[in-house]
Amino acid sequence: MALPQDSKPPDSRAKIIEKLNKASLLKTFDSLKHLRVLIIGDTIIDQYIFVYPKSRAIKDPILSAEYDYHETYAGGILAIANHISDFVHSAHVVTILGDQRTKEEFVKQSLRKNVTLKTFIKKNAPTTIKRRYVDSYRDNNKLFKVEYINDEPITPELSQEIAAYLSSILSSSSYDIVVVGDFGHGFIDNTIRSVIQEKAPFLAINVQSNSANMGYNYITQYQKPNFVTINNQELRLPLGMRFEPLEEVIQEIKRRYQTTKFLITLGKTGSIYTHQGGTFAAPILTDQVKDTIGAGDSSFSITSLLSFVPQEDEELIPFIANCAGAIIAKVRGNKESLTKQSLLDFVETLKRGEQP
Repeated sequence: MALPQDSKPPDSRAKIIEKLNKASLLKTFDSLKHLRVLIIGDTIIDQYIFVYPKSRAIKDPILSAEYDYHETYAGGILAIANHISDFVHSAHVVTILGDQRTKEEFVKQSLRKNVTLKTFIKKNAPTTIKRRYVDSYRDNNKLFKVEYINDEPITPELSQEIAAYLSSILSSSSYDIVVVGDFGHGFIDNTIRSVIQEKAPFLAINVQSNSANMGYNYITQYQKPNFVTINNQELRLPLGMRFEPLEEVIQEIKRRYQTTKFLITLGKTGSIYTHQGGTFAAPILTDQVKDTIGAGDSSFSITSLLSFVPQEDEELIPFIANCAGAIIAKVRGNKESLTKQSLLDFVETLKRGEQP
Protein backbone atom coordinates (compact mmCIF):
# COMPACT_ATOMS: atom_id res chain seq x y z
CA MET A 1 0.00 0.00 0.00
CA ALA A 2 1.08 3.59 -0.51
CA LEU A 3 2.35 5.17 2.67
CA PRO A 4 1.57 8.65 3.94
CA GLN A 5 4.47 11.06 3.51
CA ASP A 6 4.32 12.33 7.09
CA SER A 7 0.63 13.04 6.56
CA LYS A 8 -2.52 11.38 7.84
CA PRO A 9 -2.73 7.62 7.14
CA PRO A 10 -5.74 6.42 5.16
CA ASP A 11 -8.82 6.49 7.38
CA SER A 12 -9.61 2.78 7.63
CA ARG A 13 -11.24 3.39 11.00
CA ALA A 14 -14.78 2.29 10.10
CA LYS A 15 -13.55 -0.89 8.40
CA ILE A 16 -11.32 -1.89 11.30
CA ILE A 17 -13.92 -1.07 13.95
CA GLU A 18 -16.23 -3.46 12.16
CA LYS A 19 -13.60 -6.21 12.42
CA LEU A 20 -12.56 -5.41 15.97
CA ASN A 21 -15.20 -6.54 18.42
CA LYS A 22 -15.38 -7.96 21.91
CA ALA A 23 -15.08 -11.55 20.69
CA SER A 24 -11.97 -10.85 18.59
CA LEU A 25 -10.34 -8.92 21.42
CA LEU A 26 -11.03 -11.65 23.95
CA LYS A 27 -9.54 -14.19 21.54
CA THR A 28 -6.45 -12.00 21.23
CA PHE A 29 -6.18 -11.60 25.00
CA ASP A 30 -6.48 -15.36 25.43
CA SER A 31 -3.44 -15.86 23.17
CA LEU A 32 -1.36 -13.66 25.49
CA LYS A 33 -2.31 -14.91 28.93
CA HIS A 34 0.29 -17.69 29.09
CA LEU A 35 3.24 -15.44 28.29
CA ARG A 36 6.15 -14.91 30.67
CA VAL A 37 7.89 -11.62 29.99
CA LEU A 38 11.28 -10.27 31.06
CA ILE A 39 11.30 -6.46 31.10
CA ILE A 40 14.56 -4.52 31.23
CA GLY A 41 15.16 -0.79 31.40
CA ASP A 42 15.49 2.52 33.20
CA THR A 43 13.33 3.37 36.19
CA ILE A 44 11.87 6.86 35.94
CA ILE A 45 9.72 8.46 38.62
CA ASP A 46 7.41 11.12 37.23
CA GLN A 47 6.41 13.94 39.54
CA TYR A 48 3.84 16.60 38.68
CA ILE A 49 3.98 19.75 40.79
CA PHE A 50 0.83 21.84 40.36
CA VAL A 51 1.23 25.57 40.94
CA TYR A 52 -0.70 28.81 40.51
CA PRO A 53 1.39 31.20 38.38
CA LYS A 54 1.16 34.67 39.87
CA SER A 55 3.32 37.36 38.34
CA ARG A 56 6.90 38.40 37.76
CA ALA A 57 8.89 38.49 40.95
CA ILE A 58 9.62 42.10 41.99
CA LYS A 59 13.34 41.64 42.62
CA ASP A 60 14.11 39.07 39.90
CA PRO A 61 13.01 38.63 36.27
CA ILE A 62 11.38 35.29 37.01
CA LEU A 63 7.86 33.91 37.24
CA SER A 64 6.45 33.62 40.77
CA ALA A 65 4.13 30.68 41.46
CA GLU A 66 2.19 29.36 44.45
CA TYR A 67 2.38 25.64 45.26
CA ASP A 68 -0.96 23.81 45.04
CA TYR A 69 -0.31 20.02 45.26
CA HIS A 70 1.76 17.26 43.65
CA GLU A 71 1.35 13.72 42.33
CA THR A 72 3.95 10.99 41.77
CA TYR A 73 3.72 8.14 39.27
CA ALA A 74 5.87 5.16 38.32
CA GLY A 75 7.26 5.84 34.86
CA GLY A 76 9.87 4.45 32.51
CA ILE A 77 10.21 0.68 32.64
CA LEU A 78 7.85 0.49 35.64
CA ALA A 79 5.01 1.91 33.54
CA ILE A 80 5.77 -0.53 30.72
CA ALA A 81 5.66 -3.46 33.16
CA ASN A 82 2.31 -2.34 34.57
CA HIS A 83 0.84 -1.91 31.08
CA ILE A 84 1.92 -5.45 30.18
CA SER A 85 0.94 -7.11 33.46
CA ASP A 86 -2.81 -7.44 32.93
CA PHE A 87 -2.35 -9.33 29.65
CA VAL A 88 0.26 -11.96 30.61
CA HIS A 89 0.89 -14.74 33.10
CA SER A 90 3.82 -12.98 34.75
CA ALA A 91 6.46 -10.32 34.26
CA HIS A 92 9.88 -9.82 35.80
CA VAL A 93 11.52 -6.37 35.83
CA VAL A 94 15.27 -5.79 35.90
CA THR A 95 16.19 -2.17 36.52
CA ILE A 96 18.62 0.17 38.20
CA LEU A 97 18.13 2.60 41.07
CA GLY A 98 20.45 5.21 42.53
CA ASP A 99 22.00 5.08 45.99
CA GLN A 100 20.65 8.62 46.56
CA ARG A 101 16.91 9.22 46.81
CA THR A 102 16.56 5.54 46.03
CA LYS A 103 12.73 5.43 46.26
CA GLU A 104 12.87 1.62 46.45
CA GLU A 105 9.71 1.25 48.52
CA PHE A 106 7.77 3.47 46.13
CA VAL A 107 9.05 1.40 43.21
CA LYS A 108 8.03 -1.90 44.83
CA GLN A 109 4.59 -0.64 45.79
CA SER A 110 3.96 0.72 42.31
CA LEU A 111 4.15 -2.62 40.51
CA ARG A 112 1.19 -4.92 39.89
CA LYS A 113 0.86 -8.21 41.78
CA ASN A 114 2.13 -10.48 38.99
CA VAL A 115 5.26 -8.34 38.44
CA THR A 116 8.46 -9.32 40.25
CA LEU A 117 11.44 -7.01 40.63
CA LYS A 118 15.23 -7.22 40.58
CA THR A 119 17.07 -3.97 41.24
CA PHE A 120 20.72 -3.01 40.99
CA ILE A 121 22.21 0.07 42.63
CA LYS A 122 24.21 2.74 40.82
CA LYS A 123 26.56 4.59 43.16
CA ASN A 124 26.77 8.38 43.33
CA ALA A 125 23.48 8.72 41.52
CA PRO A 126 19.82 9.38 42.33
CA THR A 127 17.02 7.21 41.08
CA THR A 128 15.93 9.19 38.03
CA ILE A 129 13.13 11.64 38.82
CA LYS A 130 11.53 13.89 36.22
CA ARG A 131 9.65 16.70 37.92
CA ARG A 132 7.23 18.70 35.79
CA TYR A 133 5.70 21.94 36.98
CA VAL A 134 2.12 22.37 35.77
CA ASP A 135 -0.24 25.35 35.72
CA SER A 136 -3.15 24.44 38.04
CA TYR A 137 -5.45 26.84 36.20
CA ARG A 138 -4.74 25.20 32.85
CA ASP A 139 -3.78 21.69 33.86
CA ASN A 140 -2.62 20.66 30.39
CA ASN A 141 -0.05 23.44 30.41
CA LYS A 142 3.40 22.34 31.62
CA LEU A 143 5.64 25.24 32.62
CA PHE A 144 9.04 23.53 32.79
CA LYS A 145 10.78 20.33 33.90
CA VAL A 146 13.59 19.56 36.37
CA GLU A 147 15.46 16.24 36.15
CA TYR A 148 17.26 14.52 39.01
CA ILE A 149 19.55 12.24 37.04
CA ASN A 150 23.04 10.87 36.64
CA ASP A 151 23.11 9.40 33.17
CA GLU A 152 26.81 8.62 33.08
CA PRO A 153 27.52 4.96 32.18
CA ILE A 154 27.45 2.41 34.97
CA THR A 155 30.82 1.02 36.12
CA PRO A 156 32.31 -2.01 34.32
CA GLU A 157 31.93 -4.01 37.55
CA LEU A 158 28.22 -3.28 37.83
CA SER A 159 27.77 -3.92 34.11
CA GLN A 160 29.36 -7.36 34.45
CA GLU A 161 27.19 -8.15 37.47
CA ILE A 162 24.00 -7.25 35.61
CA ALA A 163 25.10 -9.08 32.46
CA ALA A 164 25.83 -12.25 34.47
CA TYR A 165 22.41 -12.08 36.12
CA LEU A 166 20.63 -11.62 32.79
CA SER A 167 22.64 -14.41 31.17
CA SER A 168 21.69 -16.74 34.01
CA ILE A 169 17.95 -16.11 33.97
CA LEU A 170 17.71 -16.08 30.18
CA SER A 171 19.60 -19.37 29.95
CA SER A 172 16.89 -21.00 32.06
CA SER A 173 14.35 -20.60 29.22
CA SER A 174 11.82 -19.15 31.64
CA TYR A 175 10.75 -16.28 29.37
CA ASP A 176 8.94 -16.05 26.06
CA ILE A 177 9.66 -12.38 25.36
CA VAL A 178 12.28 -9.86 26.44
CA VAL A 179 10.99 -6.28 26.41
CA VAL A 180 13.59 -3.50 26.63
CA GLY A 181 12.76 0.13 27.39
CA ASP A 182 16.05 1.88 26.60
CA PHE A 183 15.62 5.50 27.70
CA GLY A 184 19.33 6.22 27.38
CA HIS A 185 19.97 7.11 31.02
CA GLY A 186 23.21 5.19 31.54
CA PHE A 187 21.88 1.71 32.35
CA ILE A 188 22.04 -0.44 29.21
CA ASP A 189 25.60 -0.50 27.85
CA ASN A 190 27.19 -2.64 25.15
CA THR A 191 27.96 -5.51 27.53
CA ILE A 192 24.37 -5.76 28.74
CA ARG A 193 23.02 -5.18 25.24
CA SER A 194 25.16 -8.02 23.88
CA VAL A 195 23.80 -10.51 26.43
CA ILE A 196 20.22 -9.45 25.74
CA GLN A 197 20.62 -9.85 21.99
CA GLU A 198 22.38 -13.20 22.29
CA LYS A 199 20.00 -14.77 24.81
CA ALA A 200 16.55 -13.26 24.18
CA PRO A 201 14.13 -15.70 22.51
CA PHE A 202 12.17 -12.74 21.13
CA LEU A 203 13.43 -9.19 21.61
CA ALA A 204 11.09 -6.18 21.61
CA ILE A 205 12.73 -2.78 22.05
CA ASN A 206 11.89 0.88 22.38
CA VAL A 207 15.03 3.00 22.06
CA GLN A 208 14.05 6.51 23.00
CA SER A 209 15.51 9.85 22.00
CA ASN A 210 14.78 12.52 24.61
CA SER A 211 16.14 15.82 25.88
CA ALA A 212 18.75 14.06 28.03
CA ASN A 213 20.25 11.81 25.34
CA MET A 214 19.49 13.43 21.98
CA GLY A 215 21.94 12.17 19.38
CA TYR A 216 23.42 9.44 21.57
CA ASN A 217 20.73 6.77 21.89
CA TYR A 218 19.72 5.26 18.56
CA ILE A 219 18.18 2.01 17.38
CA THR A 220 21.43 1.34 15.49
CA GLN A 221 22.95 0.17 18.77
CA TYR A 222 20.85 -2.99 18.37
CA GLN A 223 21.50 -5.49 15.59
CA LYS A 224 18.95 -8.25 16.21
CA PRO A 225 15.60 -6.96 17.50
CA ASN A 226 12.45 -8.84 16.54
CA PHE A 227 10.14 -5.89 17.17
CA VAL A 228 10.75 -2.15 17.50
CA THR A 229 8.54 0.77 18.47
CA ILE A 230 9.92 4.06 17.22
CA ASN A 231 8.57 7.50 16.41
CA ASN A 232 9.10 9.40 13.18
CA GLN A 233 12.02 11.47 14.47
CA GLU A 234 13.72 8.50 16.18
CA LEU A 235 13.46 6.63 12.88
CA ARG A 236 14.92 9.43 10.75
CA LEU A 237 17.77 10.62 13.00
CA PRO A 238 20.10 7.57 12.86
CA LEU A 239 19.47 7.16 9.13
CA GLY A 240 20.23 10.81 8.37
CA MET A 241 17.01 10.99 6.32
CA ARG A 242 15.49 14.26 7.44
CA PHE A 243 13.39 15.25 4.43
CA GLU A 244 12.93 12.06 2.43
CA PRO A 245 9.38 10.73 1.98
CA LEU A 246 8.36 8.42 4.79
CA GLU A 247 7.99 5.50 2.40
CA GLU A 248 11.68 5.75 1.48
CA VAL A 249 12.69 5.94 5.14
CA ILE A 250 10.69 2.83 5.96
CA GLN A 251 12.17 0.94 3.02
CA GLU A 252 15.66 1.79 4.26
CA ILE A 253 14.98 0.62 7.83
CA LYS A 254 13.40 -2.59 6.48
CA ARG A 255 16.51 -3.17 4.36
CA ARG A 256 18.75 -2.87 7.41
CA TYR A 257 16.55 -4.97 9.72
CA GLN A 258 15.12 -7.51 7.32
CA THR A 259 13.14 -9.67 9.75
CA THR A 260 12.17 -6.97 12.24
CA LYS A 261 8.61 -5.78 12.80
CA PHE A 262 8.17 -2.05 13.41
CA LEU A 263 5.49 0.14 14.92
CA ILE A 264 6.20 3.68 13.72
CA THR A 265 4.22 6.30 15.61
CA LEU A 266 3.42 9.56 13.84
CA GLY A 267 1.72 11.59 16.58
CA LYS A 268 -1.44 13.25 15.30
CA THR A 269 -1.21 11.34 12.02
CA GLY A 270 -1.56 7.87 13.56
CA SER A 271 0.82 4.92 13.29
CA ILE A 272 2.20 2.38 10.83
CA TYR A 273 2.93 -1.29 11.51
CA THR A 274 5.36 -2.82 9.06
CA HIS A 275 7.59 -5.78 8.38
CA GLN A 276 8.68 -7.74 5.32
CA GLY A 277 5.22 -9.24 4.88
CA GLY A 278 3.20 -6.04 4.74
CA THR A 279 2.55 -2.49 5.87
CA PHE A 280 -0.57 -1.29 7.67
CA ALA A 281 -1.55 2.26 8.65
CA ALA A 282 -4.03 3.25 11.37
CA PRO A 283 -5.49 6.68 12.20
CA ILE A 284 -5.61 8.36 15.59
CA LEU A 285 -8.72 7.57 17.58
CA THR A 286 -9.22 10.51 19.94
CA ASP A 287 -8.62 14.24 20.03
CA GLN A 288 -9.15 14.42 23.79
CA VAL A 289 -5.53 14.48 24.90
CA LYS A 290 -4.68 15.39 28.48
CA ASP A 291 -1.02 14.35 28.48
CA THR A 292 1.08 12.54 25.87
CA ILE A 293 3.57 11.30 28.50
CA GLY A 294 3.16 7.52 28.74
CA ALA A 295 0.98 7.08 25.65
CA GLY A 296 3.86 5.74 23.57
CA ASP A 297 4.86 3.32 26.32
CA SER A 298 1.36 1.84 26.39
CA SER A 299 1.37 1.37 22.59
CA PHE A 300 4.80 -0.25 22.78
CA SER A 301 3.73 -2.56 25.59
CA ILE A 302 0.67 -4.09 23.93
CA THR A 303 2.26 -4.24 20.46
CA SER A 304 5.30 -6.07 21.83
CA LEU A 305 2.96 -8.87 22.86
CA LEU A 306 0.85 -8.80 19.70
CA SER A 307 3.94 -8.92 17.47
CA PHE A 308 5.10 -12.10 19.20
CA VAL A 309 1.85 -14.06 18.94
CA PRO A 310 0.77 -14.83 15.34
CA GLN A 311 -2.20 -12.67 14.36
CA GLU A 312 -4.85 -13.61 11.82
CA ASP A 313 -5.21 -9.98 10.75
CA GLU A 314 -2.13 -7.81 11.25
CA GLU A 315 -4.08 -4.73 10.18
CA LEU A 316 -5.56 -4.76 13.69
CA ILE A 317 -2.16 -4.41 15.39
CA PRO A 318 -1.55 -0.66 14.81
CA PHE A 319 -5.23 0.00 15.49
CA ILE A 320 -5.03 -1.70 18.91
CA ALA A 321 -1.77 0.18 19.55
CA ASN A 322 -3.57 3.45 18.84
CA CYS A 323 -6.41 2.42 21.16
CA ALA A 324 -3.85 1.87 23.92
CA GLY A 325 -2.16 5.21 23.27
CA ALA A 326 -5.50 7.05 23.24
CA ILE A 327 -6.55 5.51 26.57
CA ILE A 328 -3.38 6.64 28.35
CA ALA A 329 -3.29 10.04 26.61
CA LYS A 330 -6.56 10.87 28.37
CA VAL A 331 -4.98 10.61 31.84
CA ARG A 332 -2.11 12.42 33.53
CA GLY A 333 1.22 10.76 32.73
CA ASN A 334 1.39 7.22 34.08
CA LYS A 335 -1.35 7.68 36.66
CA GLU A 336 -3.22 4.69 35.23
CA SER A 337 -2.18 1.53 33.42
CA LEU A 338 -3.57 -0.21 30.39
CA THR A 339 -5.90 -3.17 31.12
CA LYS A 340 -7.97 -5.65 29.15
CA GLN A 341 -11.13 -3.97 30.39
CA SER A 342 -10.03 -0.49 29.39
CA LEU A 343 -9.32 -1.71 25.85
CA LEU A 344 -12.67 -3.50 25.67
CA ASP A 345 -14.50 -0.40 26.90
CA PHE A 346 -12.65 1.84 24.45
CA VAL A 347 -13.50 -0.34 21.45
CA GLU A 348 -17.13 -0.61 22.52
CA THR A 349 -17.29 3.19 22.66
CA LEU A 350 -15.91 3.37 19.12
CA LYS A 351 -18.45 0.82 17.89
CA ARG A 352 -21.28 2.91 19.31
CA GLY A 353 -19.99 5.82 17.25
CA GLU A 354 -19.17 7.87 20.31
CA GLN A 355 -16.08 9.98 20.96
CA PRO A 356 -13.87 7.92 23.32
